[in-house]
Amino acid sequence: MGDDEVTYTTVKFHKSSDLQNRGRADEKQGPREAGRRECLVPWHLIAIPLGVLCSILLVTVAVLVTNIFQYSQEKNELQRSLNNLHQEKSTMQNDSYLKKEMFQNKSIECDALKDHLSSLNRTLNRCYQETKVVLDYKQHRGTSVEGHWFCYGIKCYYFIINKKIWIGCKQTCCDHSLSLLKIDDENELKFLQLQMNTNNYWIGLKYDETKGKWLWIGDGPFKHELNITVPNPKTGKCAFLSRTRLDNDNCFKSYSCICEKRLDKFPD
Repeated sequence: MGDDEVTYTTVKFHKSSDLQNRGRADEKQGPREAGRRECLVPWHLIAIPLGVLCSILLVTVAVLVTNIFQYSQEKNELQRSLNNLHQEKSTMQNDSYLKKEMFQNKSIECDALKDHLSSLNRTLNRCYQETKVVLDYKQHRGTSVEGHWFCYGIKCYYFIINKKIWIGCKQTCCDHSLSLLKIDDENELKFLQLQMNTNNYWIGLKYDETKGKWLWIGDGPFKHELNITVPNPKTGKCAFLSRTRLDNDNCFKSYSCICEKRLDKFPD
């Protein structure tokens, strides 16, 4: 009986020692494996939020950079607009100054023109008095003509309504101490045409067959500076003036007359 008990006790001790050894081994290995298992779970849980946070930070940085770039562009555009406004303001100030200066110059010119107009009016009055004396004097001799007169520059013109042939107009002007019209330049030509009605008027331009060219009364050459076509002598050798043209016709046609007299030819 004693041996059986010892044997049993020995077998039981073996088992318990194995269990103890295994338990110790488990105790030694258990904390490491448990630690590993415990450590693996939090890192996974932390990595996901960290990734999300990094993504949010990257998006935030990208948005900030974009906004900063747009702000910089807007700032540059505003600066350019401001510079343009300054330039426009400066230009407007210069224009205003120039307009003011121009207005002052125009005022001075206007005053000068007023003085010149007064001088012309005085000359016109003198011309009227002298012309009236000439015409009235000749009318007392029994020759009367119907017409009107006016002055331009240094000339006075008398438009005779009575229609005559070319030589008749020349003689009528001569009877009143006047001369058949001679046009000096294009400005005078345009001015006279503005004063005309629908009549045609003989003027002092005639074709000289002996010299083969057009001449004004007094043998003055016909100037091409008048910017008009030279009349063709085949259609007529005497020139007339109308509201629209300077032309020529048969000298025996009956037209009105234009006489002239220079102011420096009047007696003082």
